Amino acid sequence: MARDYTYAEAAAKLRIAETTLRRWVSKGRIPCHRLGRKVRFTDEDLAAAYKPAAATARR
Repeated sequence: MARDYTYAEAAAKLRIAETTLRRWVSKGRIPCHRLGRKVRFTDEDLAAAYKPAAATARR
């Protein structure tokens, strides 16, 4: 069964600051799931944080 992570849990798992994770979400760098006002992340979402974004990928 897939696990959902809160901002704090996801940031700890990625070893980044929670504010950095919030910034990434607002810029669309990392996918997330919104449940009303709550934001949750899956393992697949967290794995996507390490894939190069299309705008930053070398040509």
